[in-house]
Amino acid sequence: MPSALVVGTNTYVTQAQADTYLGDSFAWTTNWGALTSDQKDQALLSAFRLLEKQQWEGTPTAGPAHFPASGVTDCLGEAIPEDEVPPDIEAAQIELAYAISQNPDLEVSTTTDDNVRRLQAGSASIEFFNRDGSIFPTRFPGNVMELIKCYLRSSSASCGPEAIGATGESIFDPCDDYDRNTPF
Repeated sequence: MPSALVVGTNTYVTQAQADTYLGDSFAWTTNWGALTSDQKDQALLSAFRLLEKQQWEGTPTAGPAHFPASGVTDCLGEAIPEDEVPPDIEAAQIELAYAISQNPDLEVSTTTDDNVRRLQAGSASIEFFNRDGSIFPTRFPGNVMELIKCYLRSSSASCGPEAIGATGESIFDPCDDYDRNTPF
């Protein structure tokens, strides 16, 4: 039997919130609805743990969970009240919980990327990129990454690919074109 869900301690959402959210999706209703209450709780707990391992923007304001937090803005630059969990983070936990419930390997995988960077046999070679066009793998399914990308703390000041050792500004750096100073 899994631990009880405690919002702000080991989950951002309740099972009822997840049931409502996923109940609005035709593709997810049957699969999520077929799970036992304990299985749903386990999936939500697992998703929360994976999300809590990330480096988030902002400073936690209550409880052991990162959110709610001060100094957090959404993808449109709107400030999130410091006593609220961003709705995107709640949705991300639910969507990640659903994904884990359907594919438990996601909980222990280091990436959801199944495209390799480069294969070579003799003079013939082939190179693949992530589905989003980047060369960097992601820990989360695409629908979850879309929800959390604006809340993740950057590990570098880079906005994207950069030419290292070149003089002048990199033509690969789109930061100035989009008035963005942190990576996605």
